[in-house]
Amino acid sequence: MATVTAFIRVSTKKSSDVNVRFRLRDGRTMQLFYKSEITVKPSDWDSSSQAIKAKVLFDNQKRAEFNKSINDRKALVIELYNAQPIKDTLTSEWLEDAIDRKLNPIKYKSEEPEEEQPQKVIEFVDNFVSTAHLRKDKQTGRFLSPNTKKQYVTTAKHLKEFAAINKKKDFEFFEIDHKFYTNFVEYLQREIQAVDEKGELIFNEDKTPKLSKQNFSQNSVGKYIRALKVMLNEATRNGINTQKAYNEFHVFNEDVDNVYLDEKELLVLKNADLKSTPHLERVRDWFLLLAWTGCRFSDLEKISRTDIKDGFITFRQQKTNTKVTIPLHPVVLEILEKYNFEMPNSITNQKFNDYIKDAAKVAKIESEEVITKTIGGVLKSITMPKYDLITSHTGRRSFCTNMYKRGLPTLMIMSISGHKTEKSFLKYIKVRQEEHAEMMAAKWKEFYK
Repeated sequence: MATVTAFIRVSTKKSSDVNVRFRLRDGRTMQLFYKSEITVKPSDWDSSSQAIKAKVLFDNQKRAEFNKSINDRKALVIELYNAQPIKDTLTSEWLEDAIDRKLNPIKYKSEEPEEEQPQKVIEFVDNFVSTAHLRKDKQTGRFLSPNTKKQYVTTAKHLKEFAAINKKKDFEFFEIDHKFYTNFVEYLQREIQAVDEKGELIFNEDKTPKLSKQNFSQNSVGKYIRALKVMLNEATRNGINTQKAYNEFHVFNEDVDNVYLDEKELLVLKNADLKSTPHLERVRDWFLLLAWTGCRFSDLEKISRTDIKDGFITFRQQKTNTKVTIPLHPVVLEILEKYNFEMPNSITNQKFNDYIKDAAKVAKIESEEVITKTIGGVLKSITMPKYDLITSHTGRRSFCTNMYKRGLPTLMIMSISGHKTEKSFLKYIKVRQEEHAEMMAAKWKEFYK
């Protein structure tokens, strides 16, 4: 954390005033100096309190004004420093110039570019997306994940399509009101008439309007609304947007019927003969690592040999910056030995999700599952074979659920999975009502022998 100290250099002429200087420090390597126009007699200066000495005869009002000017200048130094996204290259010359520009803006008015016309929404969103790779997560301080950046890109795409079907090239910020929200959500939830890049309608060969299937789930709609609100917040902070209706835009969030693989199914998957399809074998092995460590896909691919020591895997999770230590399950150890303690070859999450479905299908993990969720604004129940519902995240969900069913304490499982709150952890527990009843019956048999 950066700190600022005020100090003086004593003049050879003890009666003459000297300038108050400021030193900014941030860690061991960053140190900036600034010589201010504020002056004081060395005999009046208290270096310990960085103010006028308490016992010096001094006009009380002038004393208060002087001490306030010192504190205000410290605050300004911190403000200017914290506003800089990249601090490694900052110098004392930069600090002096930045403070002078802040205190004497008229001197630099001629350097300012002519005021630009107010931006419109899509124009601003495009700029936001183009600089997303420079943005950092507020909690971790690290650059945004690829998934977050992808959400911004996709949200911008839908916003442009929504404008096109409304015969608009862009929206004014004052138009982003409750009516806009209602229509945009409806657009995300239904089939719409397809348009090209120019906003012209697209027709099939039989001259019927071509439809672009939306029918997004509630959670997908919520994801795009959330991303839009983030961008509108940025526009508001920048003074571009004054329309505050977006603060009341509801972000949809729905608990869905996700599946997990129990320990028997994981064993079936492990024993499946996939030697004729090496790519499926590697994906199967990777999935088993997820299912017996509780890792996220994004973390597992970054684990190296140096993270594995004395029967444990220790690393910091990318998403939350939480440090976790995971014991090596026998299945994990077997797979690591198979790959000489190196992670299986990395592939994209999308390819992984496609391949793991194929691997599970070969393993005949095909029980029928009924999934109920809101699609296109309508609550629907869909019956699908289980292998079609498996993704990389099913592995992490399987770990949490299986350990819970084993009777391990919730806090113990959370310490391995890296969940920070019990509320977020419990979303991963996919135990059916019948399974809860069976678990309680088994416990009763232990208690009441």
